[in-house]
Amino acid sequence: MNESKDIGQPEKDFIIQGLVKKLSDIEIKLREIEKKYHDFLKHLPVGVYHSTPDGKLLEVNKSLANLLGFKNEDELKSLDVNDLYVEKKDRDRHLKKLNKSLTYFNEFKLKRKDGQIIWGRDYPRAVIGLDGRVQYYTGILVDVTAQKKAEEQLENALKNLELADQEKQKIIKSLENFSLLDELSGLYNRRGFIASVQAQLLLAEGKNLRFYFVFIDIDDLKKINDSWGHKKGDEAIFSFAKILKASMRKSDIKGRLGGDEFAVLVQKAPKSGVNTLISRLHKNLKEFNSKKEFLFELSASIGVAEYNSKKPCSIDELMSRADRLMYINKERRCKE
Repeated sequence: MNESKDIGQPEKDFIIQGLVKKLSDIEIKLREIEKKYHDFLKHLPVGVYHSTPDGKLLEVNKSLANLLGFKNEDELKSLDVNDLYVEKKDRDRHLKKLNKSLTYFNEFKLKRKDGQIIWGRDYPRAVIGLDGRVQYYTGILVDVTAQKKAEEQLENALKNLELADQEKQKIIKSLENFSLLDELSGLYNRRGFIASVQAQLLLAEGKNLRFYFVFIDIDDLKKINDSWGHKKGDEAIFSFAKILKASMRKSDIKGRLGGDEFAVLVQKAPKSGVNTLISRLHKNLKEFNSKKEFLFELSASIGVAEYNSKKPCSIDELMSRADRLMYINKERRCKE
């Protein structure tokens, strides 16, 4: 059996000298690498940092100091990272996400030394130690303020466009209403009334439904205009329209066809129900006259024509029938 030979002191010294030289070479290479890293870091056009979980800046480059408005790296490193955030909760939220995924970029508002607010986009990475905990964060910070302002301007432009479109739709709606409503009475004008009635009659086609077309004429409106002036005549029309709306149901279609002529389409009511509505109109006119608001009295002549959806007719024919019945009632009342 071969016995191991003890190494003499000269051999030991030789080996140690070799190890020392290798260690020295490694240290030189590390310093060279570190110098290259710092030179690279120094000239990077974006902000670079190393920071601890509690907010201490271990290392920063010149670009980051400039970005945040500090004179140099040392001045920035003396600051607590948390003081740079406009919203403190942004960093807490950011680190929670980062601790789960190790890499997680985010955007938030930061305060420069001069108080100016900028938007930063952070590209960090968590460096984990042997104990499994985060030792520090290393990352790149980019100023995206111009981009954010452009996005805000675009968003505001889109909002303004949407508001403008909404305003445009309101104007269109107003114009539509204006073209369908009678300005003096607030009821449908002839066009609006006929369009609404046509729509109801189309919906009723083929169904066993009955409608009642009520044609109404204000008595002696010409006499009111001639005796007290057209302004009083307009007041009479306005007051009569108000009484008419109060006398009829909301579901009934009401309109002023022009001059002293009004019309109502009564839906979903029997003939007795229509008679009740007409009686209410006469009663309300009588109550209005009792207040003596005018030097004349308001009264109306009325004709009612029935419409059967199983035996349809045109609106013109329906209006003509109701108009004839109205004149018959007017003549009869004049003879009384």
